[in-house]
Amino acid sequence: MDMTDSEREFWRGMRALTMTTEGHEAFVGLDPGESETFLDLTRRNESGEDMNGSQLYLTLREKHEAARQAIVKGEAELDA
Repeated sequence: MDMTDSEREFWRGMRALTMTTEGHEAFVGLDPGESETFLDLTRRNESGEDMNGSQLYLTLREKHEAARQAIVKGEAELDA
């Protein structure tokens, strides 16, 4: 994904990024296309645009966060 080294370091530290079996970087729980969309929406949210009204953002965030929490709890592996 097109992100800065500091963004990548932050997301890896949060156990939020993984490599797919095809070798693509993605947010855990999301496919590469969803990950690009989620990254864009997250950046917009962090820059002050309230994305909580976006059903797509909320759906992707919920899907990603459920998978990330499973990793944090040791119920799932980080990388495929």
